[in-house]
Amino acid sequence: MNRRISLRYILFVICMSAALLPALMVSSWLKHQVQQNETALVQDKHLLIARNLSTALSRYAADTSAIFNNVNQQISHHGFHSELRPLLKSINIYALFEWQVGRGQRFYFSEQDITPFETIPAQIQVAMELARVYKDQAFYSGVVIEGVTKPTLFLTTYQGQDRYLLAALTTDYLLESQSEVRFGDQGHVALFDQFGRVLAHPNQQWATRAKDLSGLDPIVQMRDQPFGVSQFYSPALQADMIAGYSRVEGPGWGVIVPQPIAELQSQSMRLQEYAFLVSILCVMVVGVITWYLSCVIVRPISQVVEAAQGISHGEMGKFITPKRRFVSIEMDSLVGQFNAMAGEVYTSRTLLEQRVKQRTAALSKEVAVRKKAEEQVWQQANFDPLTGLPNRRMLNRLLSDALATRLAEERVCLMLLDLDQFKGINDTLGHDMGDMLLQIAAQRIQHCILQGEHVARLGGDEFIILLSENQEGSRVAELGDAVLKTLSTPFQLGIERVYISTSIGVAFAPQDGDKIDDLLKHADQAMYVAKQQGRNRLSYFTASLQEQAQVRRLLANDLRQAVAKKQLCVHYQPIVDLASGEMIKAEVLVRWNHPTQGWISPHDFIHVAEETGVIVEIGNWVFSSAVAQLKHWKEQGLRPIQLSINTSPKQYYEAECDVNHWLSQLAEAGLSSADVVMEITEGLLMENSPVVNAKLLAFSEAGVEVALDDFGTGYSSLAYLQKFDIEYLKIDRMFIHNLAEDGDDLIVCKAIIVMAHKLGIQVIAEGIESEHQARLLREAGCDFAQGYWFAKPLAKDDFEALLNGEAMLLPHNA
Repeated sequence: MNRRISLRYILFVICMSAALLPALMVSSWLKHQVQQNETALVQDKHLLIARNLSTALSRYAADTSAIFNNVNQQISHHGFHSELRPLLKSINIYALFEWQVGRGQRFYFSEQDITPFETIPAQIQVAMELARVYKDQAFYSGVVIEGVTKPTLFLTTYQGQDRYLLAALTTDYLLESQSEVRFGDQGHVALFDQFGRVLAHPNQQWATRAKDLSGLDPIVQMRDQPFGVSQFYSPALQADMIAGYSRVEGPGWGVIVPQPIAELQSQSMRLQEYAFLVSILCVMVVGVITWYLSCVIVRPISQVVEAAQGISHGEMGKFITPKRRFVSIEMDSLVGQFNAMAGEVYTSRTLLEQRVKQRTAALSKEVAVRKKAEEQVWQQANFDPLTGLPNRRMLNRLLSDALATRLAEERVCLMLLDLDQFKGINDTLGHDMGDMLLQIAAQRIQHCILQGEHVARLGGDEFIILLSENQEGSRVAELGDAVLKTLSTPFQLGIERVYISTSIGVAFAPQDGDKIDDLLKHADQAMYVAKQQGRNRLSYFTASLQEQAQVRRLLANDLRQAVAKKQLCVHYQPIVDLASGEMIKAEVLVRWNHPTQGWISPHDFIHVAEETGVIVEIGNWVFSSAVAQLKHWKEQGLRPIQLSINTSPKQYYEAECDVNHWLSQLAEAGLSSADVVMEITEGLLMENSPVVNAKLLAFSEAGVEVALDDFGTGYSSLAYLQKFDIEYLKIDRMFIHNLAEDGDDLIVCKAIIVMAHKLGIQVIAEGIESEHQARLLREAGCDFAQGYWFAKPLAKDDFEALLNGEAMLLPHNA
């Protein structure tokens, strides 16, 4: 039933709106303009302050470095003398000392108590490494609060022979520079060191503790561009801020000049309040006038309406008598005609309206039900119910249309996406979380495509992107890069934070096929190559992929029978203590002697074993063989050796892989938990699976040591090293291959070694092929090494000869 509104109120609302809307529109426009002008002015002002202050700090840093270098030269030629102390104090240096590796500190002078460093802090180590690489230059460390009475910067320069000259520099000048700039109620200046830690800040607690704010948006942006303007949320003021920022050239410090956005909008809010008051006054005046006029106009009409309402309720003999003295001719005529025709019209109209309403309602309901049913059938037939994306049937239709309308210079592209690590998440967190991940992934992929491009779900964790481009276009590569980046961003599934990646296979029509089945098959083969090459990448279909797929299928069939037919064997590669040169460990490696193809590289069959699930059977066999062999060597009285056994991430997800069964085999063989080391990969830790965590915890509780293989090639997260009990890190051979004095690879190796030793973890270097590499790693403090320089992987008998002294490591290591 339609809602009836009095004409009096309609006139009242129209007049009120005519008075109110212009005032509100003008006030909103004024507020918007003022906000824009205020924001633009503040951005320019903040950026100017930030750049001027960064320039001043750059000059201060350069002048201080110059004076420090001059003092260093005087000390090198004439030694330290008391006349240098006032010069150093004038630039806020309150302590000067020399650090020599292996000998510690020797102070020239100290105005405040400095606790001698047992270990140089990491911030100073970074500056010392730079000073060692770029000789005759001074470098600033990050802010240091450990071992000093107040936050301190250290200037360091390399003097040769493992000696460094260091100066302790207070942040007083920076605090004064920051405190001199104030504007508004809460506008201020904040200074940060090159690592994002606070140098100077109005919040004294943050400045004293050198709080780490490296995640703030201006500091993140400052890494890519030297200056600019940014908006961010301030943890100190707990408010949204607008800030100009600028990087200090030289030491790499940062200057941020923030001010709360709420302060900038104060004037515009006042204008809006004034406009609102004016609008209220206008409404009140217009309301009084409008109400009076509406009463004068509407009163006669109201009499007709009241009479009509009475007739509708059965008062058929009711007549209208005007209640006002002055009645218009038109209204008088209306009243007369109404009184004469009311009864007959009322009866006819009532019957007709009843019939029309009944028939209309019936037809409307029938049409709505039929339309809804048709829409549901079409939706279910063409779209995936979970993600709302087109399904395979709709994809066929879209592909047919794309092929039919393709221009001669265009090609149709089919991109097949398979989510890596999805099965583990689905199994460990449950199907509800898996469905949520698929829905979020579908939304992210949709945000990457443009108009005219389509994304569909084939089923499971597979998606399809359909698009067209010209022969020389780069849209496929651009879209693939966008999808890889968006899907590698963490997924928040309830309280769980998970990581996945995706492997993409690409096929083009018409060169790779013009049918959906052919294109899907070829895209799937290309996607397999992407997974084989390490995942999280895009691969294009080529004709050779079909041949490779056939080879993999045959290889998988043979591999299923390799264990039963005893085609596999175990080799051992020695691991040497770099300090003593003694072999104390060996890595267990599996080898496959194919009856027709001969020796097949593990690189060619391990990934096939992982994909087919045979890796669990092979892994159990390798463990049992290694334990049995170690037991045999101990019974023969050979020298003790610790075996390091490789494991695949796939083994830890499968129920057939029982860690307790492995531990039972050790006990039954009379071996201790110290006789074996289990090697895992970084990717296994990143999965954060309860099943995996339980098996790693079983190793820890049993006292079995764990080694993290190929460290540095994956995520290399310190959080996971601290979370799990890891006894060894194995530096990947990619960092060893081009190892050289003062090279980047040596710096990386040293950093890994220092970090691991700080965490109580020993380091093993893989792929040593020369005496030069072994020497550099030994000097860097590496604990163990393996590689062809010491010995290649050896068969059981050859390795046994090493154990009983019948053979030795390669001659150049003797």
